[in-house]
Amino acid sequence: MATGKQTVTREFYVADFLQDQAEGLRRLLARDSVRVVTLTSGRTGVGKTNIVVNLAAALAKRGRHVLVLDEQQGKGSMETLLGLAARYDLMHVIRREKTLDEVMLRGPEGVDIVSAGNGLQVLGELGQEDQDWLVQSFRQLAKTVDVVLVDAIAGVASNVLPLSLASQEIVIVVSQHPSSIKDAYALIKVLNQNFAIHRFHILASKVKNELEARALYDNMAEVAVRFLDVSLDFMGYVPFDEKLRQAARICRPVVEAFPVAESAKALRGLAETMEQWPQPSGEEGRLEAFMQRLIQSSRMAAAGFRL
Repeated sequence: MATGKQTVTREFYVADFLQDQAEGLRRLLARDSVRVVTLTSGRTGVGKTNIVVNLAAALAKRGRHVLVLDEQQGKGSMETLLGLAARYDLMHVIRREKTLDEVMLRGPEGVDIVSAGNGLQVLGELGQEDQDWLVQSFRQLAKTVDVVLVDAIAGVASNVLPLSLASQEIVIVVSQHPSSIKDAYALIKVLNQNFAIHRFHILASKVKNELEARALYDNMAEVAVRFLDVSLDFMGYVPFDEKLRQAARICRPVVEAFPVAESAKALRGLAETMEQWPQPSGEEGRLEAFMQRLIQSSRMAAAGFRL
């Protein structure tokens, strides 16, 4: 006769088994599909790059192969935050000096990182032969990629315009600071009015709790709906606790170093939320198609700015 403890244990393993089966089926159905998400902000100082680091690690812990394209350079780059040193970048691939696999850095939980700042700046100027080479480089990656996270430089001066056009999802990271909210709204306005982008995910950073995050989102959404033709989605929030700061000091993701911290719990929840978004299908979900879109949108953006 089974005891109460044995029954609970058996039920736990059955539930765990069913969850693993569902996850396996979902992976099977989505094995040829790549989700591309650009994370950006109106200005620096909102903790965006730290969020990208932790989202990448959290998704990798869920069994995803994550590729990060890092537009940041120098002190604010993802490599610097993780204590890594990038000897090569996307420009070396464009010049045919290195393969894409050779320029990748290995991050926490097996996340692959490509320093892409220099390369992204010239995409709009590439000739057809160089375009084809770069697309082919992404097609021939040694490993299948499930998720691409793009850490875009803050503000409209970066390549966020073509990156946003090429990505399937856009996340705007914003803090409670008035200038952060103002600049985030300005960025959304440019993307909406100049490039007809209508859907954005809002991620509140450096807030105390969900109440503060919701209030921040509600204020943005109220103004955006009134003056812009956009749809804003509340993605969630990341509380700025001491463990998040401490993890950054030791160059590790908080979800790995301090998994029970409130910030770590929130970031794991955000990774789970991302996986619930509609899965891209067909040509839209192919990695090389993302690069094709990025090259095309880079040329469009460059031509637009010259007009």
